[in-house]
Amino acid sequence: MWSTSKYLLLAAVVVCLLACFRLYSQLSSLNISTLIHHQFKARAPPPTISFYKLSLQWPPAACHGTLSCKPPIPSNFTIHGIWPQDRNDEPIPPYNKNNPCTPKTPTPPTNLPPNLTDGLNLTANYQFWEYEWKKHGTCSDYPDDPLTYFKSAVKLRLGISTIVRFGRQTSWTVKQVADEVFDVLKAYPEIACNLNPRGTQKQLWEIRLCYDRPNPRQTPHILINCTHILHVRKGKIIGPCKSLSDTIFFP
Repeated sequence: MWSTSKYLLLAAVVVCLLACFRLYSQLSSLNISTLIHHQFKARAPPPTISFYKLSLQWPPAACHGTLSCKPPIPSNFTIHGIWPQDRNDEPIPPYNKNNPCTPKTPTPPTNLPPNLTDGLNLTANYQFWEYEWKKHGTCSDYPDDPLTYFKSAVKLRLGISTIVRFGRQTSWTVKQVADEVFDVLKAYPEIACNLNPRGTQKQLWEIRLCYDRPNPRQTPHILINCTHILHVRKGKIIGPCKSLSDTIFFP
């Protein structure tokens, strides 16, 4: 005959088996693949380059805004950068070794060619190139060739003799500036504004031109319409200018 302790042990085993069966039934009713997906969610691949954006800065506005510049201040549009963008007009993120945008190993920002430096201001100029390369160049089509990347922007700028034809110390709407660029270059730009030091006047800060992504072993050269006339990030207009009817000063 069984002792009381044996009956208690048998009852405990039965309770455990029932609990395990109940848990198994609940798990079977769930989408196990969904659970695994949420637990081990795959990292989304980096976005693909759709086009390049050449950002040209108007120094009199940049220096009469947040920058502190030493004279002489150039009176022609200068290069801010050339930026790879995805199909939604969002910037391609910088290189991330945990989710690489390219099978190539990008040139480290500290290893940029010496001929990118400026003999008059070695430190400041190199820091600018280093920043632009790290943020925009490492996931461009030239991750291991910074010289080609930067020269592509210079080549595009040298190929443009006129961007706008109106004179300085004049005011225009954002749309009028965009229409003027289209009339000259046959492609709509993106317009970026800044404020004067007192924050009382919107200024024409940058004109950005868009170029289709080139074929391999080529650099950008086909001008296309920019997606937005005003700077938009994640569906929101960025910067002081919020409307095409905003008036901006051309210092």
